[in-house]
Amino acid sequence: MNISCGLRVGVAGFVVCVGFAGLVGARAGAQAAKAEPTVESVMLSDLHLDPFHDPAKVPLLIKADLAAWPGILGGPDSATQAADFAAVQKACKAKDTFDSPYKLLASALETAKAKAPGARFVTVSGDLLVHDFDCRYRAALKLPKNTNDDESVSADFAAETTAFVMGQVEAAFKGMPVYLALGNNDSRCNHNRLDVGDDYLKRTAQTATAGLVGVSEAERKAALATYLSSGYYGVTMAAPMKRTRLLVVDDIYMISKFSSCEGDKADHKGADEQIAWLTKELDAAKKQGERVWVLGHLPPGENAFSTLAQGPALCTTGSPVMFLSTDELGNALASHADVVKLGLFGHTHMDEMHLVGDKGADVPLKVVASVTPVDGNAPSFAVGKVSPASATLVDYTVYSASNFTGEGTTWSREYKFGETYHEANFTASSLEALIGRFHADKDGSGAESKAYMKYYFKGGDNSELAPFWQGYVCTMDHTTAAGFKGCVCGK
Repeated sequence: MNISCGLRVGVAGFVVCVGFAGLVGARAGAQAAKAEPTVESVMLSDLHLDPFHDPAKVPLLIKADLAAWPGILGGPDSATQAADFAAVQKACKAKDTFDSPYKLLASALETAKAKAPGARFVTVSGDLLVHDFDCRYRAALKLPKNTNDDESVSADFAAETTAFVMGQVEAAFKGMPVYLALGNNDSRCNHNRLDVGDDYLKRTAQTATAGLVGVSEAERKAALATYLSSGYYGVTMAAPMKRTRLLVVDDIYMISKFSSCEGDKADHKGADEQIAWLTKELDAAKKQGERVWVLGHLPPGENAFSTLAQGPALCTTGSPVMFLSTDELGNALASHADVVKLGLFGHTHMDEMHLVGDKGADVPLKVVASVTPVDGNAPSFAVGKVSPASATLVDYTVYSASNFTGEGTTWSREYKFGETYHEANFTASSLEALIGRFHADKDGSGAESKAYMKYYFKGGDNSELAPFWQGYVCTMDHTTAAGFKGCVCGK
């Protein structure tokens, strides 16, 4: 696909200068970065555990305590697993590949622990549950299909599965903080739907907050209260992080396709409550001299695939397809760019980086690629190198899996951010320089551009991005519809 209306020539000349400055800055900053004490962190996203991978085990899971689930899910496959699973896939019109079997999730957690032996905390950017949960539940148990949008039959099992996945992550990294966000599939009703004060939140709250190791009792109590309301919370990150707040949002309430579990698309209470809370927290952090990380699922900005698939019509009759219904989340971050040091998100299942805000007043966003292989991508996770003193993500290393099953799986180092993109850290200024070089490299022939395209889709090649590289680059530093269209179409 080729989008003919790209950046103007004059702009390209400018970003070449910015790119050169970025390289010089990287070299100058590298020595300082070497002396800066760092710790490891584990970054996970889009786990999408499928407890229906062996449908014969589902009745056993329903009857068992969560403590027995690993033995059931990790045990030998039933004699009818392949045929039963194929029937579930067909009934739910699933993709050719599949979400994470338990053995893949266990392998990812075990390996992440081994690859980051010095890790001091873990982040999970949402989507703990398999896609089409209710359909798969009914198909696995051979129940009638849902014909009236009532998903109450699978609601208990959805909450139990969510608590199980949370517990598995916390058990794998026992004794260290595990910061969990929910995603748009994490619900007791349809994906993109959840009520304020929902029973699903009540059923998962204790497990979600159990991982807040090192948090004061007052903060834990406050986190529990806000999670029970709309799945969000804020805490002071435990040592060795210094004067750093972590603000976790459940942006299912902000998604462009959101409705309540009852189908009310005009219900904005959850989104409004979180934006008001987030703004208040960011203002308070600024007054108190704190730094902030924001953890969520859906990143501010455009759905690149759906937007760029419109081709040249995008610049005439088309409109960018946005992940969120408004720009409020991105605006809240951008207006506090002096406070927010990092945003961590997921959802796309791809390995991405973005800036939200205006040049010189923007926030770096890391979109962490998925553990699930459902899009045909290799499962992956990242190990970060973090400066506790400055709350800076200094570097990160990505590991990807040799297969989709978790059986006989090996995890290999894919790339390191610093050595691949020649920047001393993952900060706004570094990303400005790097994305500037991407803009200047219009045909994507440079080594850094090729690397980004290669690592964007795990286990693939650059065919996903290469045909519309410059259009995609515009999504990296233009997270509003108007700004993106101006970048792509020159308007």
